[in-house]
Amino acid sequence: MAGADAHTEPHSGQTNATNYWRLRYRVGDLEHYTEWTTAFPTVENRYEQYRRQPRISEVCIERLETVGGEPA
Repeated sequence: MAGADAHTEPHSGQTNATNYWRLRYRVGDLEHYTEWTTAFPTVENRYEQYRRQPRISEVCIERLETVGGEPA
């Protein structure tokens, strides 16, 4: 899949950061989001399914890196 990479860049020093992933997509004039998850393969699979749907547009994978907690 072009445009998204599950590999994280090395940090300078130790960290307990966690990557969370979700989809952002548009159906008509409404923007939708999936739940944040650490399961990148699940998000990537949904991305492949959603981008082929004629009524869904602007499908994008978003990444959130958190340090010491879960996304709000």
